[in-house]
Amino acid sequence: MDAIKHLQDAIRLATVSHADPYETDWTPFREFVDFMAEAYPLIHEKMEVKLINDFALIYRWPGTSSEAKPILLTAHYDVVAASDEDWEHPPFSGHDDGDKIWGRGTLDDKSSLVAIMEAATSLLEAEYVPPYDIYFSFGFDEEVGGTLGASGIARYFQEEDISFRYVLDEGGAVTEGKSLGVDAELAMIGIAEKGNNSFRFLFRGEEGHSSTPPTSTAVGKMAAFIHDVENNPLPLRMTSTLEATLKALAPYKAGVEGFILSRPKLFAPLISRILVKNRQTSAMLRSSIAFTMTEAGSGHNILPRTATCVANIRVLQGDTVDGVLDHLKGLGHEYEIVDEILVNEATSVSDVEGEGMTYTKEIIGKVYPAAVAMPYLMVGGTDSRYYDKVADNAYRFLPLKLSSAELDTMHGRGEHISHENYFKMIEFYTEFLLNLE
Repeated sequence: MDAIKHLQDAIRLATVSHADPYETDWTPFREFVDFMAEAYPLIHEKMEVKLINDFALIYRWPGTSSEAKPILLTAHYDVVAASDEDWEHPPFSGHDDGDKIWGRGTLDDKSSLVAIMEAATSLLEAEYVPPYDIYFSFGFDEEVGGTLGASGIARYFQEEDISFRYVLDEGGAVTEGKSLGVDAELAMIGIAEKGNNSFRFLFRGEEGHSSTPPTSTAVGKMAAFIHDVENNPLPLRMTSTLEATLKALAPYKAGVEGFILSRPKLFAPLISRILVKNRQTSAMLRSSIAFTMTEAGSGHNILPRTATCVANIRVLQGDTVDGVLDHLKGLGHEYEIVDEILVNEATSVSDVEGEGMTYTKEIIGKVYPAAVAMPYLMVGGTDSRYYDKVADNAYRFLPLKLSSAELDTMHGRGEHISHENYFKMIEFYTEFLLNLE
C-alpha cells in the first residue's frame, strides 16, 4: 500500500537536526524535499509550493473563497539522533513487521506529516475543493528550536501579510485517563506552551594543581549554584490554562473531588499541593529550571580556570525570561551568561471556545468516539509557537492513541507506530479537511 511505503521511505531518510547547522548533514534533508515531490505528484501539481531556507516546505491549497481567512496545518520532518543499540529494528530502517512500522519519526513527527499528505492526495483525487485556502507548512529543525524552519516560515507569512484563523500542530494525543484518575480515554489538545529557553552559565576559579586547592573552585562554585537553584524553585501558580483542564476533568470525577476540580481558583492551594507531587503535573504549575549539561577540567588533578553548565528554562504563562533570570541573580552567585542557546517567551493562550478548538473536538469525536477532548498546557515545545503573530489561535493535537509505554519511545529506543494508529491519523486528517465550513 502506498501510504505504508511512503512512511517507510520518509523514515529511511535520517533527517537528524543539530543545534549547530554546520554539524547537520543536509543531504537527507535535500532527499526528503525530493521525496515529497516524487511521492505526492498530484499535490505538487494542484497546490502552490514554496521552499523556505532551502528545506522548509509550504503548500497552499486554493479554496473556493479567497476572502475567508485560511487555516494552517503544520508538522516537522527532522528527528533526534538514534543509534542501532537496543532497537528491535534499526531506527532508520522503516521496517514493517506487518503490524507496526519501526523507526525514528514514526511518532515524532513524520507520521503526522505523511498522514496529512496522504489525506490531501485522496481528497484531490476525489476532486474536492476546500471552502477557503488551506496551508500546510513543514519545518526541518523543530527538535533544535525551529529557528530556521518554522521561524522562517512565519517570517514569510508576515512579509506576505498572510494570517490564519487557527493553526493545528502536533501536541497532545489520545491517552489513558487512569493517570488522572478517570476511566475515560482523554484527547489532550494543547492550547498553550511554555517558553523554551537554554542558557550557558560560566563560573571562574583559580587554576593550578589540585594538591593546593583554593577555598572554592570553579567546579565548586558551579555546584553551589546548581544546588541553590534546585532548592529554590519558582513559586507555584494556577494559570487559566490549568484551570480550563481541571474544569474539563471535573465532570468525570465523583463527589468531593469533582466539586473541588470544578472550582480550581477557590481550591488552588489544595490542588497545587496535590499536583506538585507528580513531575508531569508539577511542570504545569511553575516555570521550571533543569540543568542538562556541564563542562569543566582537562585532568583529574588539574584545577580548571572555568566551569560551565547549561540550564533549560521553561517559562510559564505570566512569567518572563527576564523575570526567571532575575530570580537566579537573586540567589547571590557570581557567574556570566556566555551563550543564549535558545530564547522563547511563553506562548499566548488559545481560546478554549474558539472555532479551531470546537472543530478539532468535533473531528476527534468522529474518529475517537470514546475519547473525551480537553484543553491542556504543553510543557514541551512545538513549531506552532512561531505562528503566534500570524494566527488567531493555535491548537496542538497529534491524532494518535498512545499508551504510556509508546509515549516513552518518543526520543527513546524502539519508536514505532502501529498500522491501526497510522491509518487513524490519515482518517483524522481526511475528516478534518473534508468537513471544513
